[in-house]
Amino acid sequence: MFTSQVRALSAGRARTLRPVAALLLVVLGACSSSQGPAAPDGGKPDSGGGGTTGTGTGGTPEGSGGLSGSGGSPASGGVTGSGGSSATGGATGTGGTDPSGGHPASGGSGGASGGRGGTKGTGGSGGGPSATGGSSGGGEFGFTFRKPGATDVDWLCTFRQGGVSGHVYARFDQTGTMMAGIATIPVYKAALAQISVGGAPADLANVQYEYGGGHNNDSIRFDYEGKSYKYYHSSFGFGFRKCQPMDCINVYAPNATTPQTEGCTAARALPEICVPIKADGTHDPLTDRFMKCQGDSAQLAAGAQ
Repeated sequence: MFTSQVRALSAGRARTLRPVAALLLVVLGACSSSQGPAAPDGGKPDSGGGGTTGTGTGGTPEGSGGLSGSGGSPASGGVTGSGGSSATGGATGTGGTDPSGGHPASGGSGGASGGRGGTKGTGGSGGGPSATGGSSGGGEFGFTFRKPGATDVDWLCTFRQGGVSGHVYARFDQTGTMMAGIATIPVYKAALAQISVGGAPADLANVQYEYGGGHNNDSIRFDYEGKSYKYYHSSFGFGFRKCQPMDCINVYAPNATTPQTEGCTAARALPEICVPIKADGTHDPLTDRFMKCQGDSAQLAAGAQ
């Protein structure tokens, strides 16, 4: 009898608890519905590809959450299978900076400067001062006249000897000084000396330029075709001083000091014309403007007659 009473009491309690359980089911279902499922893509709505790709179905898988179907919460309980971060979550599919990731595809610096290393291909100096040696050509009479420096002396002269008609061009560089009596005079060395016949320059040998003492009675001497020639002056003024550029030529045997043919007498037996090359590389016309110097002894003697 006691057992029957217990069973009856248990059955009564079960009947009393069933409405309560149903009510709990309704409450739990309402709570689950209020949370609502996550957006189909879940997490952030950004387009897929970047960050850590995820196909997972975060949270507790559907059907496994909550209590078993035999009691408690229904089989659909827990969080929906699509919960957690979206399948594509994280940053955009290109990740990082541009599609190549990290820094731009060209990465690092843009490379060295546009391929031009060091200095210009023409590096170094442009060749120093104007040429003072070797062959000249292309200019007047086939010569190329330089622009003489402040201490340089350059000359252009006619040459009409031995059946030859041509021109002589010479460049002289000062190399030092020397004493001539009580005067200090410059010393020169030939940098270039040529004779042009028919516009074809040829180098001359044993070329010398003498300043001519304190009065500057200068001269140019050189060897050509087995003879030695010397441009000089045929007239001197008071004090035995020249008054114009070299105007005549003497002819010597090689290395001789006495002329074979003296063309620079007072009569000017072998006339020539010489003009200096100016600082701008030009020269006066090769026009014979010879005149006896004032105070020339020959002129004085002629005037006394």
